[in-house]
Amino acid sequence: MLLDSNIIIYAAEQENEFLREFIAENNTYVSALSYIEVLGYHKLSTEEKIYFEDFF
Repeated sequence: MLLDSNIIIYAAEQENEFLREFIAENNTYVSALSYIEVLGYHKLSTEEKIYFEDFF
């Protein structure tokens, strides 16, 4: 299953633990474009950047 960048971002939010569980339990893939969209966001905090780098 190919994950959209929005799903990746929503999964990082505390209240969306079910998304993290779903991602962990399934064979998921991320496109290079999603990688760029998520990590290239200009208002990304240091904490968020670390989280997303670990995710990818």
